[in-house]
Amino acid sequence: MRQALARTDVGAMLAILRTAAGLSQLELANVVGHWSQATVSMIERGCRETLYDIRELLRFVDAVDIPREALLPLVFGRADAILETDNNVETPGAMVDEVSRRSFNGMAAGLAASGLMPPIQVPDRVDAGHVRYLRACVEQLSGRGDELGGGAVLRQATRQFAKARTMLDESDYSPEIGRGLLVVTAELGVLAGYEAFDCNDQVLARRVYEDAALLADSADDPALTVHVYTYLAQQSYQLARATGQRGLAREALRFADRAAEAARHEPSPRLHALIALRQAMAHAQLGDELAFRAAITRARRELERGPHPADSPLSGFVTESEITNVEGWGRLSLGQPARATALFAAELDDPARSRRDRTLRRTSLADALLEQGDRSQAVAEGMTVLREFDEQLTSTRILSRLRPLRAVAEQTAAEEFCARFDAAERALSGIGPAGDSSITNDMS
Repeated sequence: MRQALARTDVGAMLAILRTAAGLSQLELANVVGHWSQATVSMIERGCRETLYDIRELLRFVDAVDIPREALLPLVFGRADAILETDNNVETPGAMVDEVSRRSFNGMAAGLAASGLMPPIQVPDRVDAGHVRYLRACVEQLSGRGDELGGGAVLRQATRQFAKARTMLDESDYSPEIGRGLLVVTAELGVLAGYEAFDCNDQVLARRVYEDAALLADSADDPALTVHVYTYLAQQSYQLARATGQRGLAREALRFADRAAEAARHEPSPRLHALIALRQAMAHAQLGDELAFRAAITRARRELERGPHPADSPLSGFVTESEITNVEGWGRLSLGQPARATALFAAELDDPARSRRDRTLRRTSLADALLEQGDRSQAVAEGMTVLREFDEQLTSTRILSRLRPLRAVAEQTAAEEFCARFDAAERALSGIGPAGDSSITNDMS
């Protein structure tokens, strides 16, 4: 798409977008709202000059929610043209702060009023093409977040969620389309919540997760409900780890138990394995080693049942490698850093995991080494993590977990670590509270 824009081939850009989203020409016309199938066809064939009018081009990108800065290759004639900012990331800090201060219902209007985003446009009537386009957005944004971190996608994920919510409230649709819209909106909520979590904006993450839970319940989709509550359990566990608050660990267990209740009639082994893993994490943080070990064993037994047609793509990450990783976290919570180190090291470079996930695992290894007292090796592992930030990783969550190592590096005169950490912190200063010693972001 960038190459097509750089050579001013707007018709090719349109065709690339439509094909990537899996839409027909008529469906794309309906998504845009004021076009016909014939209009799309003529633009793609280069027979129409409409999109060369900047006003019409902006109306188009706003209608399909492409960030306006994506048009920079058209302006500069270079496929690699980007918007230079102080932070060199796609999420302005002012936008994230604005989101954090507002309730979700007022979020979209607040962003539009601040000029950070164009006003959200929704169709009078939603059809299958709109739902398919939103699902394509989930897949694309999820993949980009896994590669680059939450800072690269939070703004767009939050906006797509706000748009889908507005469509649910304001547009017309058939009962069948309405259920599909409910499901994909909840999926966007899970995505936006996780990327906010990765940006260390815990208030926004919780707010969006809870909204997604209500949507999943309304859609009568037990598997999706399970996933929302397991994400909530994950967030509560991580907050409990960071703050030492037993109440948050108990909350994590309640969320995991709520997921188990929703899944009581679900046949998917992966789904039940995921629930067991979230229960295991909470039990470990509460110091209940017997319950932790039982939950880990339960997760392995579920996974040994093998694939099932009911397995959701959302639980595809639940593998033996994931169980080992969670077992490492549990051992760390139970005050057994040597056992945690061995577990984290065993699954460090699993090629099936995303770049962000692999980096998180190495960060966990650095955590365990530091708790074990091996400061030099912990700093070495942390250095490897920091090099990922040189390659545009934008996970404030990962960087904040390296802060204790920053203090150790300063004490041991590891100047390169300190310099790299400080540079990464400056680059991500607009995304989330990386420099805050607490990751609760006032949630507690």
